[in-house]
Amino acid sequence: MREPFRVVRSFRFRILALVLGIVTIVVSATVLAVVLKARDEAGRQAALRLRSAADTAREILKFRGTQLTTAVEVLVSDFGFKEAIASADSPTLLSVIKNHRARIGADVLIVLDPDGRLVASTLTLSAGTQDDLQSLIAGDTDGQMLRLYRLIDGRPYQLVIAPVLAPDPIGWAAMGFALNDAVATDMAHLLGVEVSFVTQDRDGTGVASSLPMGDRRAPGEAFAGASAMPLRVHTPRDDFLSWKNPIRSANAPLALILQQSLSSAERPYHELRASILGIGLVILAVAGALAVLFARGATRPVEDLTRAVERLEAGDYGTPLPIATTTEVARLASAFTSMREAVAERERIIRHQAWHDPLTGLPTRARMSELLDTMLAADDRQNSPLTTCVVEILQWENIIGSLGHAAADEMLRAFARRLASGDGMSERVARIGSNQFFLVLQGVAGHDAEAAGRRIGDKLRTALEYAGVSLQLETRIGVSVYPEDGSRAADLLQRAELALYRAKETAVPLSSFVRGDDEVHRHRLEILGDLRRAIAADELELHYQPKVSMPLGTLVGCEALVRWRHRKKGLVPPSEFIPHAERTGLIRELTTWVLGAALRQQRLWQQAGLALDVSINVSPADLADAGFAESVLSLLAQTGADATQVVLEVTESGAMGDLPKTLQIMEHLRVVGIRFSIDDFGTGYSSLAHLRRLPVNELKIDRSFVRELETGTADDVILRSTIELGHALDLKVVAEGVENVFGWDALAQLGCDLVQGYFVSKPLPAMEFSRWASQRRYSSSDICAPAGPGGRNLVQSSS
Repeated sequence: MREPFRVVRSFRFRILALVLGIVTIVVSATVLAVVLKARDEAGRQAALRLRSAADTAREILKFRGTQLTTAVEVLVSDFGFKEAIASADSPTLLSVIKNHRARIGADVLIVLDPDGRLVASTLTLSAGTQDDLQSLIAGDTDGQMLRLYRLIDGRPYQLVIAPVLAPDPIGWAAMGFALNDAVATDMAHLLGVEVSFVTQDRDGTGVASSLPMGDRRAPGEAFAGASAMPLRVHTPRDDFLSWKNPIRSANAPLALILQQSLSSAERPYHELRASILGIGLVILAVAGALAVLFARGATRPVEDLTRAVERLEAGDYGTPLPIATTTEVARLASAFTSMREAVAERERIIRHQAWHDPLTGLPTRARMSELLDTMLAADDRQNSPLTTCVVEILQWENIIGSLGHAAADEMLRAFARRLASGDGMSERVARIGSNQFFLVLQGVAGHDAEAAGRRIGDKLRTALEYAGVSLQLETRIGVSVYPEDGSRAADLLQRAELALYRAKETAVPLSSFVRGDDEVHRHRLEILGDLRRAIAADELELHYQPKVSMPLGTLVGCEALVRWRHRKKGLVPPSEFIPHAERTGLIRELTTWVLGAALRQQRLWQQAGLALDVSINVSPADLADAGFAESVLSLLAQTGADATQVVLEVTESGAMGDLPKTLQIMEHLRVVGIRFSIDDFGTGYSSLAHLRRLPVNELKIDRSFVRELETGTADDVILRSTIELGHALDLKVVAEGVENVFGWDALAQLGCDLVQGYFVSKPLPAMEFSRWASQRRYSSSDICAPAGPGGRNLVQSSS
């Protein structure tokens, strides 16, 4: 009896029992979990799919509604359509609405008189439907556009109803898409689930669905089922998981039903269950065999190795470990033997890598700062001059793009060797960035710092050879001097980097730190931070400068110009914050704000009966943004502004920066009616061949050419040529910066189309601009005197 009991208590038996028991439990639990959870997981995945499909379906219906809205807006604005309604010519009106219905692909187009009575329709409407539409029009006391879902003769439609104004209401136009089997089938193909539209009126339940006729009972049951979603619906052929999305319809219940077959959703899990069961049996067999071998070989040397490890833990690395009888334990013993040496070696390597650049072997920024602080703390430092330089390689990105990273690394090593050559320079040169180096020049006084920096630049300019290619490296160098520019390593390095920034801004090879540069940069950062907050808090404002046509001076539009009235600094000029915003990417947020504010104001003017083109400046950074066009379209939809009265002004150089992308954005926006203007034309030196490819509507002559014309310092050849070029390209020509009557008369004689400038009016806030425009609208000031001495200033008292 003792021998079996001893076997049960043995370490080997316990290892074997433990391994086999764990494997058996894990395999059994896995198979059982898969069997029990397969259906729940299939249902969960189907529910997720239905929920996602529901979100997408709402966006599809919203997009279709937007299409209808745009089509109806175009229809009620069409002069021929208004004329047909006003003439009460039924055949002509019926022909017109059939053409418009076919153009948009709508299923129904209805024309009603101002009281809602039927005038013409592409469908034969019952008396009940006519009464329903008449009551719907009568209930719209505001006379605004209606977007709704409606049952017409028992069939659901997505409708948009809008008044026809001339300018008083002369009728109503209703256009709609039918929610039928074809629509449901198209949506089902797009969403990957079954789609049904279910409605219920006094005649019963109607179903338009992508399902076969035999399964159409399922949508009806989901429509009548509980509100909790998702809902399981049983049919003789299959079970469906259903998702019900009620659609607001004023005259009958309507819902969008999305369904997923559960049998198809659960099919992959049946195969997974069988696979896991087979794999589990194999694992159990293999684990049993391995457990026997492991238990037999692991028990014997474990105690000896445990005692040896305890000695190592106590710090006794001199006592050898016992000889192991198994390979695994022998390797473990060998690892413990070499552990102390490996740890010590790793610590040495880590320490070296923390202080040195692995590519060039030079000290890092942190190490160089520590060494420089040590130099500055030396006893004789007060009498020894010192200069620090930050050197940046200009062609670094070009080298990587043309020759690859291996070439760039080799160039860096060669560059570092040149910098470190010389007595004691190896410990006074550091790599502080991907293509930046930091140097400390001892014994160089302040007045010799720039000369020493130029000598370094000349030394680095010598050509480097790589793979048969001679590379002439250009650099920018920033210089700071101790103690004039700082008494600590961090201060000297920061001010050398500021000097480097100045060198890059002014495009010079070398620049020294100028006292006050740090304040300038701090001010720039402060301005950008305040600007970001001002945009978020809607603290900016727009002023509008009128644009008038030649020669009568009729007001046709305006240009929106952003102004920032800082809470502490007062009025901040655009030249102080727009360039910084363009460099940091904040210009995208600024442009979005300007677009939104200008479009909202244009909508207000339009509602007040003042139809004006609004020109808005667009930065080159906006044209480089792939989402710019969608952002503009979204703002148009939010504000309700008229896209045909929006002009986006892009600079000549900005438009040519990435011509394919610019063309793509312009074409995307031109489809909805937005026009484009080339701003500051004549300063970008662009190719005329490229200019002809741009879908622009006008050229805007830079104010510098107009100023020279007014001062008499240049003849009119350039302006005449530009105007004739614009007209030859079928473009309108705008002259900005017109300041006096001489410029006005000269531009009128040259045939310029539009002008703007202080001679017409300075930029005005929206309210003042509205008053100014009203005065011109109801006075004779739109008519200018003939060119010459009789010409008069157009500036009104409000400007």
